[in-house]
Amino acid sequence: MSAMDLYYFSLINITTLGLGDIYPTGHLRALAGIESLTGFLLISCTAQFVFQTMSKQEK
Repeated sequence: MSAMDLYYFSLINITTLGLGDIYPTGHLRALAGIESLTGFLLISCTAQFVFQTMSKQEK
């Protein structure tokens, strides 16, 4: 695998899109799961921050 393939997999995984064209094997499956959960938390926290910021501006 090239570096671009690894970057592509990581980007797809952290956004929790999960296309399935590249998949990890062995111990990397656990690492991919942790990366996916981290991406979900980052997206959720960012959405919450944007919502709170926009709610404050309306008042």
